[in-house]
Amino acid sequence: MGKSTCISLFLRFYEPTSGRITIDGRPITNYNIKQLRQNIGVVSQEPILFGMNIYDNIRLGKVNATRAEIEQAAREANAHNFIMQLPNKYETFVGERGIQLSGGEKQRIALARALVKQPTFLLLDEATSALDNVSEKIVQEVLDRACQGKIVFYGYDIDISFCIGRTTIVIAHRLTTIQNAHQIYVLDNGNVIEQGTHAILMAKENSKYQAMVKRQQMERINDDPNDMMGIQKAIEEDEKSILWILRFCQYTTFAVAGSKLTQRIRSKAFACLLRQEVAYFDRPENSSGAICVRLSSDASAIQEMLAVEVIHNLRTIKQLSIEKEMLQQYSELIRQVFMLVN
Repeated sequence: MGKSTCISLFLRFYEPTSGRITIDGRPITNYNIKQLRQNIGVVSQEPILFGMNIYDNIRLGKVNATRAEIEQAAREANAHNFIMQLPNKYETFVGERGIQLSGGEKQRIALARALVKQPTFLLLDEATSALDNVSEKIVQEVLDRACQGKIVFYGYDIDISFCIGRTTIVIAHRLTTIQNAHQIYVLDNGNVIEQGTHAILMAKENSKYQAMVKRQQMERINDDPNDMMGIQKAIEEDEKSILWILRFCQYTTFAVAGSKLTQRIRSKAFACLLRQEVAYFDRPENSSGAICVRLSSDASAIQEMLAVEVIHNLRTIKQLSIEKEMLQQYSELIRQVFMLVN
């Protein structure tokens, strides 16, 4: 029996073929299935948001919820603050499958939807496994507040948690999320092989739980260099993007300035031509065709020459400033070397 099967059995998507699941000693088959599910809140690994605004997405957890209840649930899920920073706040359209929001934001809205009806049972199916480290920390703090104490099935990672007035069942691949559990059951091939708190299981020699914790710790250590390389790569890509943006702005700016310069030169040249005597236009070199060609080509030539010269001058100034800084650094190093030698 897998971890997701346990959740499905509790939700009565399937009926057990052997054994039974009880609530307060009463089999769940004795409860009305609709009422049972009304008292269960579910947050899955991939949160499901619908193509509507945030308010309506949260209200799906409790159709008759008031505005105050929805905002309170968002506060409990640590979602209220970022929602209020959005342009339309609770009326913000999330897009299909919540595409307009980040993974952490979607997860917190899904948690608010689960909490709005104040469920007796809260089922968290790997609620933080698909998040980055920052989002995972935020969501995990919210989950810890939603459930202070825990009874955990970790079998291949299941955790059933008991809170004051609420039972929380958590499926988690990362064992750091269940270390504060009151009770942990380690399952192997559907059988309970270990039981106890985190401290007890870690103190037990050659326990499977201890081996899994150590393996995950080693994986986290080994992943750190990769994370740093990923950050460095992202920084380099950002620098390249900034460089291309600056180049685009540079050429665009000079092109616009050059175009305006050409227009001004042509306007002033044409104004000067209008003030010439009639005899000026009788000369062969000042025919109407020659004047049009001159207005068209001469102004463009001046613009191109000035634009190229300005760009070259700016590059020269930049190179000189860089070389000056490098010379100062080398001079300082040489001075320090001579001081050490002497």
